[in-house]
Amino acid sequence: MSKIIILGGAGFLGANCARYFREAGHTVHAFDNLVRRGSELNLPEFKRLGVEFFHGDARNKEDFVTLPKGIDFVIDCSAQPSAVDGYNNPTFDLTNNTYGLVNALEFARERGAGLIFCSTNRVYSADRVNAFPVREEETRWEWDAPKVTPTRGFDPVHGYSQEFDIDGGAHSVYGLSKICADLICQEWTRAFDVPTVVNRFGVLAGPGQFGKCAQGWVAWWVIAALFDLPLQYIGWKGKQVRDVLYAQDVCRLFELEMNNIESIKGQVFNAGGGHENTLSLLEATAIVNDLTGKNLSPSLAPEPRTADFQIWISDFRKATDVLGWKPEINPRNGYQSIVDWVRREEPALRALYI
Repeated sequence: MSKIIILGGAGFLGANCARYFREAGHTVHAFDNLVRRGSELNLPEFKRLGVEFFHGDARNKEDFVTLPKGIDFVIDCSAQPSAVDGYNNPTFDLTNNTYGLVNALEFARERGAGLIFCSTNRVYSADRVNAFPVREEETRWEWDAPKVTPTRGFDPVHGYSQEFDIDGGAHSVYGLSKICADLICQEWTRAFDVPTVVNRFGVLAGPGQFGKCAQGWVAWWVIAALFDLPLQYIGWKGKQVRDVLYAQDVCRLFELEMNNIESIKGQVFNAGGGHENTLSLLEATAIVNDLTGKNLSPSLAPEPRTADFQIWISDFRKATDVLGWKPEINPRNGYQSIVDWVRREEPALRALYI
């Protein structure tokens, strides 16, 4: 069994990882600054599970000093995760997502630990992602495959792999901060032999996600539905498409990466739900209406957000070939788990949102 420290451990993904690895018998420590509202709600469960919590900030190197000895793996889930907020405060994205990662890498280097890093599909330029021809269907946009020019890292069935070009603008400030960190991980492996693995995730979702309009939209759709809060499609008639990856499937991927760290160190994986687990915002609304008995009718803002994607599907075939991993949770079952969570935790969640 391993000794694991999870940075951003009280956030959505971090808390799910803490729970998963502790229940698997690992020694787990969670490190978090609790800046995201709702993250503090995970602390009682940590105490029950035996997850030791450290209140600290990845931006402050001094906060790493008191962490336990003998750490085998650092899972870095800490981030400012919104692709929208960075335009108002770009330095905040860089200090959290880039400089904080350097502190984490130096901690891993000093302790002889491996590091699993949560990167993002936003390392790819929206100008390049949106350059392929599409056609409009009843509830979604689809790539117009016969018109697609063969391109390295892009397949009109499977989507975008880690081989796709990362050059260009229109990454968002968030994406910029993550691409810097992404490359720093790869460099630290080459320069200092720190065993790192980079995961470029698409949309992540699941119970425990304190979603909002700017980030975490899958859970936000359920929260807004059950609490009668307004929803809005932003651009593309609500037909923009995403593949969704659920937290339990992420935890399984991390587990495989830790078990194979020496053979895959320095590598990058695009990881998402893949073409079988896609949905548009219109299709998400239909699922949520069906599961909640609501009749949602979101308003429409015609212009897309800056640096947003019309279609994103992660080509995760490398993770399948190298690690034997593929997602298991489909959108409907994932949405059901979120509905169950919101209903179970309704009093605490209402205090956050109403």
